[in-house]
Amino acid sequence: MRRRDLLIGAALTPVARWIKPRPLAAAQGASNSSQLLRRARPSDPEWPSAASWNRLNEQTEGRLITVKSPLAACQDSRSEAACRDVFKGLKNPYYIGDHAALTQTTGYLDAWTSEPSVYAVAARNTADVVAAVNFARDNNLRLVVRGGGHSYLGTSSAPDSLMIWTRAMNDITLHDSFVPQGCEDPPQRAVTVGAGAIWMHVYNAVTSRGGRYVQGGGCGTVGVAGLVQGGGFGSYSKNYGTAAASLLEAEIVTADGAVRIANARSNADLFWAVRGGGGGTFGVVTRLTLRTHELPEIFGFANMTIHATSSASFRKLVSAFVGLYADRLHNRHWGEIVNVKPGNVLDIQLSFLGLDKQQAEELWQPFIRFVTEAESEFTFTRPPSLRTGPAAHRWDAAYIKQRAPQAILSDERPGAPAENVFWAANLSEAGHFIHGFESLWLPASLLSDVERPRLVEALLAAAQHSTVELHFQKGLAGGSEAAIASAKETATNPAVIDAFALAIIASEGPPAYPGLSGHEPDLADARKNATAIARAVGELGKLAPDAGAYLAESSFFQPNWQQAYWGPNYQRLLEIKQTYDPAGLFFVRHGIGSDGWSDDGFARLAAHQ
Repeated sequence: MRRRDLLIGAALTPVARWIKPRPLAAAQGASNSSQLLRRARPSDPEWPSAASWNRLNEQTEGRLITVKSPLAACQDSRSEAACRDVFKGLKNPYYIGDHAALTQTTGYLDAWTSEPSVYAVAARNTADVVAAVNFARDNNLRLVVRGGGHSYLGTSSAPDSLMIWTRAMNDITLHDSFVPQGCEDPPQRAVTVGAGAIWMHVYNAVTSRGGRYVQGGGCGTVGVAGLVQGGGFGSYSKNYGTAAASLLEAEIVTADGAVRIANARSNADLFWAVRGGGGGTFGVVTRLTLRTHELPEIFGFANMTIHATSSASFRKLVSAFVGLYADRLHNRHWGEIVNVKPGNVLDIQLSFLGLDKQQAEELWQPFIRFVTEAESEFTFTRPPSLRTGPAAHRWDAAYIKQRAPQAILSDERPGAPAENVFWAANLSEAGHFIHGFESLWLPASLLSDVERPRLVEALLAAAQHSTVELHFQKGLAGGSEAAIASAKETATNPAVIDAFALAIIASEGPPAYPGLSGHEPDLADARKNATAIARAVGELGKLAPDAGAYLAESSFFQPNWQQAYWGPNYQRLLEIKQTYDPAGLFFVRHGIGSDGWSDDGFARLAAHQ
């Protein structure tokens, strides 16, 4: 049967109905009397007819698909082997990304559960996106936009919806002399990517093959479009800035179906908004062009894990590290993560650039000597390792497999491209079920001599409950002038400019679906971990109660989210939203302009019409 001749049923029953409904959608929905707009569902008479769906299928050259969840195999006792294969696949981010019914996060405790759309347009070009946008608008449908599907907050998952799936729009083109349309800027080197491209493939093209650097994210299977629209940080953001700040131009399909070019001269307000204002909010980004940079000769890594024998010794250890960071590492050279963990453990996993191995060793030598000389108080459970390697091979899969095979995993499906690899450190995120997630930016003022003791005590108090991850590359304070200046030109919360790190406190479990027998989350463990996270962030929050949170990595239940995510930028973003999408076709919970909608995006309240 040819796909373009597919007869689409008018009242298809959505799959995966064994999944329990999201509690907040019902709990926070408004009564019918207070609603002036309610989006159509398959059970409604307003749902498009079979003929209407078939016209959309024709307009998109057969790319409208009925979304069927592979989890259906887990309902049939005769399909145990198939079900096992599905859950094996849920630990492969490429398997998840290639399936319209799945998302990289399977759910979030008491918040949301991944559920498939009814239909998806598997877009291959901008015309497909235009057709889908027009159809959703004209038929009053809930619309979902998905590229990489990595949203922790469930923004690319909605039952009873039409999804625009950009996975196949993954072209990557390098430019030696790019000039944004209508601009008079000097030509510069850049890369243009489709909305479905992921960072691992872009790094392979730009760095491994092209000998250049592009600022992206740390997790290689995250979509480029989503990361840029959320802000976007990578290992070297303190030097190169955010992914959003690297955007030179974007092609965007807005709610009226118009295809707009957004850059510093054309649709400049929209250009500003999509650089940190949140994905799936202002339109469908179909193409992005990003600035590339000269590639340094080497990148470096500093790793070690230390256990302290007592709480008093741990206080000394954390204090010593904070002093080291403030005095020697708080600059453009250093990024990545240090974990302050329960059980008096300090785990250091940092990256650096612009230094050779000897220079890095000299910086760390006093701290390492401090730990080594206090044998009765500290033990290196992982010995100090400072190493460098060619920057051109930073994301080179073949090179890494030869020299550090434990660091990288492959897409093991038959026929999968060799470039389909991901970091072993990100394996736990594939298909994970989130117990809780909190983030907050820590202002650089806490590194002063006067404030350091407060910072140390708060870290220790928080780590009594849960691991505190300090992501230094996600705070731009101490970074290069260029990184800071470019971030000021984006919609990202300005708090990032004054922050030396983003603190993340989170917990997750393996792939799980509430209501799916044999594959349900361990709710007792999840609630225990969620309680610990709340207590930990409560301790850390005393340091900077109004510091803000990072949109892409934050709590589903984020209070005062407008201020936390965007600070003083929210009002301007709201005005731009009202200009390009006054009816709210593009909805994400806790996104710009979502205040007046039910949590599921199906009902708009009368007060916000």
